[in-house]
Amino acid sequence: MALTTYDGLCEAVADYLGRDDLTERIPTFVELAERRMNRELRLRCMEARAETDVLAGQNAVPLPWRREAGNWDVFMEMRDLTWLDADGRSVNLTYTPPDRYGMAMPGGKPDQYTIIGRDLFLLPASDGPGRLILTYYGEIPPLGPKQPDNVVLLTAPDLYLYATLVESGPFTRGSAPVEMWTQYYSAARQKIEANERRARFTANLAMRPMRNI
Repeated sequence: MALTTYDGLCEAVADYLGRDDLTERIPTFVELAERRMNRELRLRCMEARAETDVLAGQNAVPLPWRREAGNWDVFMEMRDLTWLDADGRSVNLTYTPPDRYGMAMPGGKPDQYTIIGRDLFLLPASDGPGRLILTYYGEIPPLGPKQPDNVVLLTAPDLYLYATLVESGPFTRGSAPVEMWTQYYSAARQKIEANERRARFTANLAMRPMRNI
């Protein structure tokens, strides 16, 4: 079975472990691996985009938080936030610490934001209607019967496999090469992060001097 599906991943993990008594625990290992990768990875395939209308005087906007199997969309980290006013003018908002939100500020054109809990707050509150455009890192949609694959598994199945095997360590108690799997996971992570850097930034180009004609 293909490694790029949930069932295929579980089957591969079972083959690597070679322990029938751990088969029922493999879904837990996968879940723990996803939590690890959510903490450690910031990949293009984890980026999401959302837009929402904001009314005049409104300063609080709920962040994406849909924890629904097969339709997962949970905010983790902001990448870019743009305010678009009713006249079509746009500005990139900059982050400010939450303690500034308690300071009295007259309404105007938002140019900053902060995050408290699951809500985003505009500073200052807009004095007119507008639209927020969010680009953010979202959680990896957790695998399961209703989510047989996700873009991270399809992009880097080896990373998923080794992360899952690493999380089996406390249960194998020395009967499996956890240190080797940890090294394989680290190597796979370094390679995918290097690929991300190459994809995001163009290589330096040699510039030829202009000739006067």
